[in-house]
Amino acid sequence: MNFKKFLLNKGVIGALIIVLFYGLLMVGIYFSGYKAVPSKIDQLPVAVVSQDKDSTKLAHQLEDALPFKHIKKNLSLSEAKAQLNDRKIYLIINVPQNFNANLKKIDGKSTAKLKFYINYANPTTAVSAMETVSKSVGAKVQKNVLLQQGKGVLSAATLSQLETETKSLIAANPTQKDAILAKAKATQQAATTKINQTYANVAKSYQYDIVKVNKVPTGMQHSMAPFFMSLSFYIGSMIAAMLIVMAYKSFAPLIGRWRSYVYTEIAIVMIAMFAPLLIVGLSKSMIHFSTNVYWQLWFSHTLELFAALNVNLIFSLILGQLGIMINMPFMLTQVVSGAGLIPRPILPGFFKAMSNISPCFYSIRADYNILYGGNHTETLWLQLFAIGIVTIVIHLIIVAFQKNKNPLIDVA
Repeated sequence: MNFKKFLLNKGVIGALIIVLFYGLLMVGIYFSGYKAVPSKIDQLPVAVVSQDKDSTKLAHQLEDALPFKHIKKNLSLSEAKAQLNDRKIYLIINVPQNFNANLKKIDGKSTAKLKFYINYANPTTAVSAMETVSKSVGAKVQKNVLLQQGKGVLSAATLSQLETETKSLIAANPTQKDAILAKAKATQQAATTKINQTYANVAKSYQYDIVKVNKVPTGMQHSMAPFFMSLSFYIGSMIAAMLIVMAYKSFAPLIGRWRSYVYTEIAIVMIAMFAPLLIVGLSKSMIHFSTNVYWQLWFSHTLELFAALNVNLIFSLILGQLGIMINMPFMLTQVVSGAGLIPRPILPGFFKAMSNISPCFYSIRADYNILYGGNHTETLWLQLFAIGIVTIVIHLIIVAFQKNKNPLIDVA
């Protein structure tokens, strides 16, 4: 009987509910979010830029061969590079000027070079997919070039023609058969040497380059740094907001809820400014970036933490400690919607919409820009600040409708 009472105790039942709640929640969010890889990689936008009028056919073949649904065809190279840097496209295939002319010069000196531009300051899944496509397309083009040029070589120096000519000469001059055969053998050897030399030049006549834009140092700790740092601040803000609300609700009956809220917001600003000094400092010691980058990251994560603490404060103000039941799912959602692992264009609709109000999304993008390169970092900072200000307005509405209660703890 005692065992039955133990099993029906609120603590045991609560433990079961928590295990089920977070287990089902995480599996549901992560599985639904990450199913986009690799099935939706083909939705990433790319561009084909041809600067050679004589290579129009090749450009069309590239467009047909690419496994992407969104291919931009009418951009100049400078426009495409700007969009690549802004992460509006993820790959540029460039057919440069005189590509076709250089391809026809099988002299071992001229080279037709197809170029693939990839922005490496992007989630690993996108970079890896673009590298794979670039290597595959580059190899296919090279194979086709070799085959086409090989046909030309064989048609120009066919051994069957030499054999026919030899037979005709022997028939006309049977007494000189040995001399004719010796000369034919020498001609055959010369033709073989010429073919081998030509094919050697063919192999040198085409190359392709992967141009690394905003190169990221080797190692997953570098490519994942924006995601890890941003998420670590957000998770900390979730628990911190719950503790700050305890202080707010304890002091509100004693000094008034408005003064208590002002103190709360001051505390948030102080924490947001101080905590990144140490956390970004630890990151600097592990992935080795410059002091200038350190201060930019400090400012970026100060804004992130300011926004994140205020976002988490909303439901903590309303529900107290139970606010974590809403803040936790929102945090888990941001693991996906922050777009640190999966590019935003291929996120499922729900997560793409959530990224608009996700502090992690703007922070991760800003970190990529600061650490490895990119544009509009100041805009991302303004968006983080705007999230914080909007949440403060929501706080003011909540505080206005709250009533003073007895202190939760003795603050004397």
